[in-house]
Amino acid sequence: MTEDLNDAPWTVSEEQKMRFAGIFLLEYMINHPHIFQLWLEDRDSDLEPILEWLLSKGWIEIREAKEYVPTNEGRDILKRFMERYARFVYFFDVFSGVDLGAGEFAFANYFEILEPEEWTAYLHEERFSDVRIAIAEYLGIDAVEIVFMSFIREDRFGRDASGWQFDLLLGSVWDQILDICNSAIGVEELGYEDGDSWIDGEVVAEDILQQGGALLGKLLARAEEELQGTGFRHSGGKEEDRVVPAVVFPPASDFKFDEYIKPTTRDRFWDNNWDGPWFFYSCFADGMLYATSHPYASLPHSCSQHCWTFFLVWLSIS
Repeated sequence: MTEDLNDAPWTVSEEQKMRFAGIFLLEYMINHPHIFQLWLEDRDSDLEPILEWLLSKGWIEIREAKEYVPTNEGRDILKRFMERYARFVYFFDVFSGVDLGAGEFAFANYFEILEPEEWTAYLHEERFSDVRIAIAEYLGIDAVEIVFMSFIREDRFGRDASGWQFDLLLGSVWDQILDICNSAIGVEELGYEDGDSWIDGEVVAEDILQQGGALLGKLLARAEEELQGTGFRHSGGKEEDRVVPAVVFPPASDFKFDEYIKPTTRDRFWDNNWDGPWFFYSCFADGMLYATSHPYASLPHSCSQHCWTFFLVWLSIS
């Protein structure tokens, strides 16, 4: 499905940084909500190039010559991004623990391990490999976007932290993202010798994708409650600063996960053109799995261990 993606390191262009930083800031303005004054002060001045980029896109506008506010078009863009972000949250965690030798998934035993600490230790057993980047690569998804979204989920850009405005576009966080992408297992590394034959990494990736999708279905079948994901974290904000309605994180029931693994339909579900006119954002039906950052399991984010915490919501966990 993809060709030679692992021959060169993952990179992030200045345009990509601006695109990701812009959507992050737009979400803050809409959902927090927050209004930036035209004359930026102190550390907010580091946000000026991002705000100007959003302005050039028409996603924000200048109101009464004194402040930046979001537009309805900006809200539509955020809605599209949030739907894509939700797909990543709901779908990829099952690929964070795969025993490549035995062909087993850690999440096959999810319901058998109820204690968070025990689950974390199990997921980090040496036999399990994190192949999320490889599956993303195989599906034609930019690994940088995958890790960027995980950083959002882990609050790594920390809008309550000092200096977050600088970090959003120019900070070392982007080097950390690239380090994770370039040290992760890629599609090519999934290949192996089977007797006298070589099994190509793409063949293995397709098999993992199909097995992971089937496992998602089994896990979902055991869920007894409406599954609801979580979006960006918010604090503070004043309702009188709200210009457009907030964009909520879509519930898992909006999704039909089996369409995401079918070769005949999956490409359009993973289209990364969330800010373009051909983004498919009205293609959801029942069924997907809920992934969330559990408050009792904050895991390190390194090349061997970076892992979103994945917990299925059912009646015994409120």
